[in-house]
Amino acid sequence: MQSTQWKRLGVFAFLDTGPPPIHQKDYVTLVMVHGRGGTADFFSRLLPLAGKLGARVVAINRRDYPGSTPFSEEDRALLFSTTYDTPAASDHADHYMKARAGEFYDFLSQLVKSEELPINSIILAGWSLGTAFVNSFLAYGPSFDLELWGAGLSQHIRRVIAYDPPSLAMGYPFPDGYYFPLNDPPISQEKEVFPSWVTGHYADGDTLETLSLRNALDEPSPTITRMSHEDLASTFHEPPTLLDGSDTVIQKSGVDRGVFSRLREAALFAPQHSEIAWPNVEFRYVCCDRSVWLMPWGIWSFGAEIDQVRKDGKRIRKHSVVRMKGANHCAHWDEPERTLRLLLSDAPSDINVQDVAKL
Repeated sequence: MQSTQWKRLGVFAFLDTGPPPIHQKDYVTLVMVHGRGGTADFFSRLLPLAGKLGARVVAINRRDYPGSTPFSEEDRALLFSTTYDTPAASDHADHYMKARAGEFYDFLSQLVKSEELPINSIILAGWSLGTAFVNSFLAYGPSFDLELWGAGLSQHIRRVIAYDPPSLAMGYPFPDGYYFPLNDPPISQEKEVFPSWVTGHYADGDTLETLSLRNALDEPSPTITRMSHEDLASTFHEPPTLLDGSDTVIQKSGVDRGVFSRLREAALFAPQHSEIAWPNVEFRYVCCDRSVWLMPWGIWSFGAEIDQVRKDGKRIRKHSVVRMKGANHCAHWDEPERTLRLLLSDAPSDINVQDVAKL
């Protein structure tokens, strides 16, 4: 078994299994980015399986999470300026997310150099709210390539994965009549309401009318209810989720200021009369079909958008959709081996994979 240890590179603390014990020169490195309130430890059940599958797994703690560089007063001033009712608020939100993209770009560049990672070997996966951050990397990365590194880093990125993103992280508007507990009870009740709601299993239909907005299935029970106190302490970090926490603020500004939508469009579509930047980098959308309604709503919105963009004749990044049957939002905790195989594979065989054009 590979030993896993905390390391530090640039502004990030991260868990790293290191190269697989017996590996070819072209082994794959999966870089995982956590969501709102989670930590890299939430991916800990994937790590012991990496060597078995001939891969390397790196799990990053984003800024404001344990071991990584806290945001400076200047960073926080920029972030909070996105909440002000000023003409500059949207530009400030864009600038904030571009800075986060630059941090991921620098991290991956240093990882490639220090570890001599093979060409076409990095898969960058953002889970939940983490999708907005990997979308930012894909949106801004090509411009960093031109400014700093030539075509170097793009040669190493195989795929970017949106792993079970909520619709808001992709920048899609909520449907009428939606329920979102963070907008409902006082923020002080989040510990009791939101985690169970978002980690439950849901029997959703194929239409908005048949989505289960509030009530999860009794069995399987929500993932959080089956975690030990020790697991909860290591996998959840509260400060960024508080009312003035960095994830709470950028989640709201990302939606209200339209930045998450702009990141999705820049990552997936070429501007008029332009070619797709980093055309060999695939975008994969992974949807767990027992997740809370935000996730199926997101994949439906994605499919509808792709259909419309194709009708409009716009250029679209190479992409695929993967539906993970029977899994909820915490598949990496409940079904780590199946999840890791899905994230690593170029053509997963135990789930439905379809090109978005066929939706």
